[in-house]
Amino acid sequence: MDTRTFAVTQTGRLLDGLAFHVNATVRRRGADAIHHLRVAIRRFAQAVAVFRPWFPQKESKKIRRRLKAILALAGAVRDCDIALEIVVAHKETSLAEELRARRKRAERALVAALKQWTARKSAARWRQALEASDAPAPLEELAQRELGRFAKPFFRQGNRAAGGDAGAKELHRLRIAAKKLRYTLELFPDLHDPAAKDWAEPIRGVQSLLGSINDCRAVRALVSSLGGHPKIEAALRRKQRRKIREFQRLWSKEFAGGSARQWIRSLRPLPRKPVARDDSAAAASSKTA
Repeated sequence: MDTRTFAVTQTGRLLDGLAFHVNATVRRRGADAIHHLRVAIRRFAQAVAVFRPWFPQKESKKIRRRLKAILALAGAVRDCDIALEIVVAHKETSLAEELRARRKRAERALVAALKQWTARKSAARWRQALEASDAPAPLEELAQRELGRFAKPFFRQGNRAAGGDAGAKELHRLRIAAKKLRYTLELFPDLHDPAAKDWAEPIRGVQSLLGSINDCRAVRALVSSLGGHPKIEAALRRKQRRKIREFQRLWSKEFAGGSARQWIRSLRPLPRKPVARDDSAAAASSKTA
């Protein structure tokens, strides 16, 4: 498969998934639907970023800007969902009611944006834009360049975050870097060393822990904006510190030391298999000559 066909196929597949989850979220609007929508947005946005040389620059920028806006609206709903779980567990009825009201407002804003996305036939328009241009480059070369581009900041930011008192911004940047690397790996499942596939689970572990840390931070800010609750905020701080220690242990075990060099080597594309020589045909050719 040539590179352009590969790029269009992968982005088209992820665009189909995004359209499906947009419609599912409009219908269901629950926490699971919001979660799947957010993942679909991030996966498609990463494909657009990776395959950017093949797509019109102006259009791809518009697409990514629109995705970012919808992701922010979905994030506001998800923050309320996470906060509600914690507040309900603490049996804080009045705070839960305030959160439900806020969640309903955030949900309305998100659903309105999703309906507008559908009404504009965005999926069809984006597909047309993503199929409109071409740029020559071997697929293996693209895979190596893009995997290295997202692996290097993951290790750099991870070593910095795991080595000391990392702040919320540093941990958030690492979380985003982990998502980008994992989703890029998934775009090229058969174009790198099989050993690279073994890294998917540790990356997912880093994502999960950093997601929990970010949830603690976001819910604390949300609870504080509603007047605060010392007991809940203290519990969230303890959980956040515990998750940071878990992250540091995981990083030390899976990614510290020479892991970065090993990773980068494993991300090199596999060599193409040589075309088998047909000795009988070669012999016949020599006789003819």
